[in-house]
Amino acid sequence: MRRGALRRPLAALVAAAAVLGLAVAPAAAAPGPAEPQLRSRYVTMPDGVRLAVDVYLPEGTRAGAALPTVLVTQRYWRGTVRPGQPGGSNGEAEKWTARGYAYVVADLRGTGASFGTLTSELGADLVADSGPLSDWIAAQPWSNGRVGTTGVSYGGDTAILATALGDHHITAAAPISYDFDPYEDLVRPGGALIEPRLAPYALLLRILDRTGGTTCATDEQTRQLCDLTGLTGLEPRPVDGPDGPALLAAARAEHAGNANLVEMAESGAYRDYRDGPKSWTVGSVGEKTDAVEAGRVPILTRAGWLDAGTANGVLSQFGSLSNTQDDWIGPWNHGAGWIADPFRPARRLTAQEHAVLDQRTFDFFDRYVRGTARPDGQRQVHYYTFNEDVWRTTTRWPVPGTRTRPFYLAAGNTLGPRPEDRRTGSDLLTLDPTAGTGPLDRWNTNLSGAQVSYPDRAAVDAKLLGYTTAPLTADTRVTGNGKVTLEVTGLAGSAQGALHAYLEDVAPDGRVTYLTEGQLALVDRAVADRDDNPDWRRLRTPRSYAAEDAADLPQGKAQRVTIDLQPVSVLFRAGDRIRLTVAAANPDSFQLLPADGRASYRIGWGGDRASVLELPVVR
Repeated sequence: MRRGALRRPLAALVAAAAVLGLAVAPAAAAPGPAEPQLRSRYVTMPDGVRLAVDVYLPEGTRAGAALPTVLVTQRYWRGTVRPGQPGGSNGEAEKWTARGYAYVVADLRGTGASFGTLTSELGADLVADSGPLSDWIAAQPWSNGRVGTTGVSYGGDTAILATALGDHHITAAAPISYDFDPYEDLVRPGGALIEPRLAPYALLLRILDRTGGTTCATDEQTRQLCDLTGLTGLEPRPVDGPDGPALLAAARAEHAGNANLVEMAESGAYRDYRDGPKSWTVGSVGEKTDAVEAGRVPILTRAGWLDAGTANGVLSQFGSLSNTQDDWIGPWNHGAGWIADPFRPARRLTAQEHAVLDQRTFDFFDRYVRGTARPDGQRQVHYYTFNEDVWRTTTRWPVPGTRTRPFYLAAGNTLGPRPEDRRTGSDLLTLDPTAGTGPLDRWNTNLSGAQVSYPDRAAVDAKLLGYTTAPLTADTRVTGNGKVTLEVTGLAGSAQGALHAYLEDVAPDGRVTYLTEGQLALVDRAVADRDDNPDWRRLRTPRSYAAEDAADLPQGKAQRVTIDLQPVSVLFRAGDRIRLTVAAANPDSFQLLPADGRASYRIGWGGDRASVLELPVVR
């Protein structure tokens, strides 16, 4: 197998803006008058859709300056204003212009002040616009013809997807906290819908797009959400000139027909879902690895171990792309605004910590966007280990010295090194609709940017089915992707149920610390041939999540069910115990399966029914 196998006719009101398809950077022009430090305008795409673009330049920039450029494509408005007042400054732009970069930020088509209608979140036409935008940048008299794409979250998604366009002006990418595969790594991990987390996010998009006339003033719910997100009283920045407000109103009128994320998430239960331009695969980097590799664009990225499935995505990127890579996985929430370490209280990053993260991106772009360094093919992952506070760097994953260590479920709710040969049995698991992971878990931060905080889980575990080792006799470091294989017998209500598995550390004083988790909609339990697993999924159980492979869980008949755990790096200290906790629901973050919240199972152990937790232990 091969590797990485809202537009009204207002054209008279704005000048033609797009200059496309240039093969080389423009020749340096003689110094002219200084350019404005901020100009907001429209750039026209090949299909005629006009995108609102803000161009920030260093003070005193003149034609022929040959500036490197940072490009950000934004889903959540490139800039905000209060009607009748000038817009404020852009802190990110100021960081880059202070270093001699041009900073260009565009509203994605169908959003903000841009025209067009969003036919699909992360749709092909939306992503493709980064190519013409980069060509337009390269044609400007202040450009050196080289563009680095970056962004956080949705902007990170579009930044990495732009590397598959083959645009020769894009010479580096720094996608931050991005979703490698939106289906598996965010919206439906294990095929299970993050329904409680998705609803407020979808409402925010409706407010931003004025879908169905929704605004901050629609009702109490929208008022509260706007207050929480700082949107109250704001609107997208219009382009410059006396016609800016009228153009903004015309553009926003086209957003009313934008695709509905919740409808897609609910209808798209399987990964092969497609409805016209809407699909899960169109926004997946995993489906574009050949094109990304062909472009040879060097990539710097970072993610948090407890940020939805973004760390899993970074490791999928590392394992499937030969591009030069500098990958960081640390103790961060979504966007790296908070420290997210389950053994430490959540806190905001200090100014110095932010500066360190920023400097890595500055240095990377200095090499490949300001400078003309050729990618050298070096690939490395820098990762942080919980409960040890140590950073390590590796050029291989799994890391050298890793071996799979089994922990077998056994009688008395224990985990042991060997399966019970002489005794077999099973334990009853009943769905508890009150036992979840709390309001500030990993699935909340990706959609809210909030901190990640898991309190002591001892009380929650008492409602669930747990298996615990004896105290460890030596420090044990686990780094990578673990998995759980259970012998499951479905009882009443389980045909379309789900299972959730949590890996936890139990301290000598009894405190239980969440480390990572996995979940599976049981209709998606089928395991595929490993040869059918693409490179980007090689760390994951071969599984298609396709509609044709889905099947209800039989009642009363034992089934082998494998659940992948999200990757983690953690040190279990001598005297601590390892715990696997199994649940039939996580009501804080996932749709109840079945919907009435009534299901039960028997989890078998011992002999031929051996259920096992497998962890990647590093010597």
